[in-house]
Amino acid sequence: MRTHKKFGEILLQAGVISRPELESALATQATTGLALGKILEDRGLISDRDVIAILSRQFRLPFLENLDEVTVSKEALRLIDCDTAMKLGVVPLGAGKTTAEIAISNPLDFHTLDRLAFKTGRHVRPVLATPTAILRAIKCLYLQEPGQDLPAETRLLVLENQDQYRAPIYSALRQDGYSPSFAGTVEEAVRIVRKDAPRLLLAATDMKMVGSRVVLEQLTQGRVDGGLPVIALTSNQTAEEEAFLLRLGFFDVLHKPLNYIRLRARIERALRFFDQGTALSDQSAVRKNPATINE
Repeated sequence: MRTHKKFGEILLQAGVISRPELESALATQATTGLALGKILEDRGLISDRDVIAILSRQFRLPFLENLDEVTVSKEALRLIDCDTAMKLGVVPLGAGKTTAEIAISNPLDFHTLDRLAFKTGRHVRPVLATPTAILRAIKCLYLQEPGQDLPAETRLLVLENQDQYRAPIYSALRQDGYSPSFAGTVEEAVRIVRKDAPRLLLAATDMKMVGSRVVLEQLTQGRVDGGLPVIALTSNQTAEEEAFLLRLGFFDVLHKPLNYIRLRARIERALRFFDQGTALSDQSAVRKNPATINE
């Protein structure tokens, strides 16, 4: 039978947080369902690296800080598909006959470890890495970002820094044949817009320290032609918030948690609208310059 200390107790024993800070975070966890580490990180009490370093010492597990420098074989990648890696927040690192070495951020998540053992048919040897490093590795190993020459007609960009939304959005878009890229900051999104010219953006407007107006202005400035539909993703479900975002210039607004049937329909609608608008503009240009007809 497995026995372990609770995560909060480990942090408390390590002197990282105080008892009142832990109790306050646990109260928030009880009402929101968020991971304790995420709550403490959002409050500036710990960093994800602090958490992994403490867990590494506590459980005597290897801590891989430079995950993106590790070479992973195709055999190892075949153990876990991309959707599963995104949903569980894991990366396969090595595959033996009876063992699988897998990067994970929470060694106390025995449910995930059991699922991985069942899925791979191997004994799982966990290697600790931060959630940020794992997400970067997933993008590099599975999505091949940056550098993959994706079909232009399928490129979409998602600006979202909350992992619980990124994985299901990725799965839904991939099932519909799109090639989604992800950005965790506005600055990263602008670089992708300029480099890859995605057809549409899904942009979270409830990211900390970034206002909705700033999000829209910076993203649309990243595209020279301006023909880039941006759909806002917001946790604020009030009619006032929706009206505010539409007045700012967002093409559409979707509320979190997302309904993925509605998401697909709104994306299709936006693409049809902008494609028709581009076609009409092209036809208008031809009418204004008849000489181009015979060229």
